[in-house]
Amino acid sequence: MNVLHNASLTIPSTGIYILRGENGTGKTTLLKCLAGLERYQGSILWHNDSLLNNIAAAFDDSTVHGRLTGLQNLRALLDASSKVIEGTPAVRIFFNHDLLMKRSGTYSLGQRKKIKIAAAFAARKPCILLDEPLSGLDITGRKGLLQLLESSAETNCVLISDHEPAFYRSVASSEFTIRQGKIHRDPGNQPFKIDDFDE
Repeated sequence: MNVLHNASLTIPSTGIYILRGENGTGKTTLLKCLAGLERYQGSILWHNDSLLNNIAAAFDDSTVHGRLTGLQNLRALLDASSKVIEGTPAVRIFFNHDLLMKRSGTYSLGQRKKIKIAAAFAARKPCILLDEPLSGLDITGRKGLLQLLESSAETNCVLISDHEPAFYRSVASSEFTIRQGKIHRDPGNQPFKIDDFDE
């Protein structure tokens, strides 16, 4: 079944971009295609390179391993040492040392979400995809996410699928809406391209 039809889109290589749409319109599907997790026809590029070489993502349905500590989960996701991970700003915003040492099976939904978001920002990729990052986050977590977005707006391209676009208005560069298989947005300038996209 086709979800998106003949979409052609170019997004600047820095800035915060919000993807809106009703349930079932294809927001998560689009992000998963960009991340190489869904089959599609067409091309997705970061400048002249494959987007897959330049992307980090946090999906709402991705798994955090409950038998591992928060730190062990982050080490597996980032392939980095404990010292490097604990010193990463994206991790420090959400976690202290004691919480990182606990098994993530004891974490709340919001704390598990923070692992995925922290890993996406800590991966040091130029493009970051976030699928409904506000789901399960408390006020402190939302403030931390906003801080990460503010610090990334001039260095990264962050594409966010969410039902709460008003939350991002202070940092958003532009907004997209998916309707009837088409992507609608304000005109932009460059970075990754989705050409003749069918999913």
